[in-house]
Amino acid sequence: MSTPEDCARNFPNDPTVSADVALLRRIPPWHFYFDPKAGRLRPRSAAFEDDDDGDPMSVYRRDIIDLDNGNVQRVMVGHEKFALASLTAGQFRAKDQTIFPSPLPEEPSHTKICGPKTGSTKRWFAKMATWVIPPPE
Repeated sequence: MSTPEDCARNFPNDPTVSADVALLRRIPPWHFYFDPKAGRLRPRSAAFEDDDDGDPMSVYRRDIIDLDNGNVQRVMVGHEKFALASLTAGQFRAKDQTIFPSPLPEEPSHTKICGPKTGSTKRWFAKMATWVIPPPE
């Protein structure tokens, strides 16, 4: 689990990413969950964990995608049967996460979300997420 101090040192928050910027997270089929209380399919909380190697969770900035042709399908290449969920930078920051742009050669919108992801934090992300590309039927 990343501490706020680790994040501030290694993945500092970028204040130029405004609170309303949508950050997109690929959700694999094993993390689709029908929430009977909400009456809808949503991601499981486990979909919002840091990478297995300890690297912070990856997302994609919708604002950069929109400036560069607007097709979110490009972050889904090679991830058939996955869905794409969205939370805002402000929602992540509300749970003590930093937003750290980490562009890849093949994807300039790639970004890291660093911060402690407790069980309650991950559940909150899962409940607040909205589908950009819903799970396939």
